[in-house]
Amino acid sequence: VFFSVISILIPILFFEKEHVAYIVFFLFLTLVIGSLITIYNDLNGKVEKDRYIVLLLSFIIVVVFWGAFEQAGGLMNLYAQNKTDRIFLGYEIPAAVFQFFNPFYILILAVPIANFWIWIKHRGKEASSLFKMANGVIIMGLGFVFMVFASMQYEALGKSAMYWLILAYLLHTIGELCASPVVLSFVTKLAPAKYGALMMGVYFASTGLGNKVAGIIGESAQTSGEINTFLGITITCVAFGILVILLLKPLKRLTHGAEDNEHEMHDNDDNEGFELAEN
Repeated sequence: VFFSVISILIPILFFEKEHVAYIVFFLFLTLVIGSLITIYNDLNGKVEKDRYIVLLLSFIIVVVFWGAFEQAGGLMNLYAQNKTDRIFLGYEIPAAVFQFFNPFYILILAVPIANFWIWIKHRGKEASSLFKMANGVIIMGLGFVFMVFASMQYEALGKSAMYWLILAYLLHTIGELCASPVVLSFVTKLAPAKYGALMMGVYFASTGLGNKVAGIIGESAQTSGEINTFLGITITCVAFGILVILLLKPLKRLTHGAEDNEHEMHDNDDNEGFELAEN
């Protein structure tokens, strides 16, 4: 308790008032991390603890993904407003209209991408949740390459074309459709039974943390420059996704067949259903 009080008082006394929000945020983050460590120590057996480690990694993937993806409503939206040539057939398109492309792409690409992963799985290729999440982060990160090109065009011509944003949103949406739909299912498969609801809450807290990271990244663009910011997001996401893929085999071993067991359970349920029908 003494150290907790000291950790609160020292930053408040020595930091400026505008930093108090960050202090509270990091104290809350420390509390969450401490709680997660406590949960790990409370788990029974190697299987639960190994799966819990992979679960925590999936939360880090969530933070990285949303920290980059949520630039759509921040940095990219400002870029569309201030640095994009939005004149089309003599009419200036409002910057907010570009937010239309993400839901539009979801409507037309959700089924094809879902079928693609089913096709991959039936061919015996890698189609685990971790693999999908890693690929989603990589693809979404590559979308920022178009924003790098847009920034370069702006520096050369004073305006950038709209198609850079349209292409960036396309890859961002493909990445979202690869990563986002599988995370909740993955969390429920790996979460310890008595902490299942809490882990779902941690997942949503991770998305919130990702949004906070997105805000910090957007704010840093004012000093580091947009080219460096977009390029940094690209490198970070691609490198992180590749790292997860390189570690995929040991990570899958740590899940102890959680996803395989799920498929077997569904198969058994189907077989039992046919037997009951025959009787």
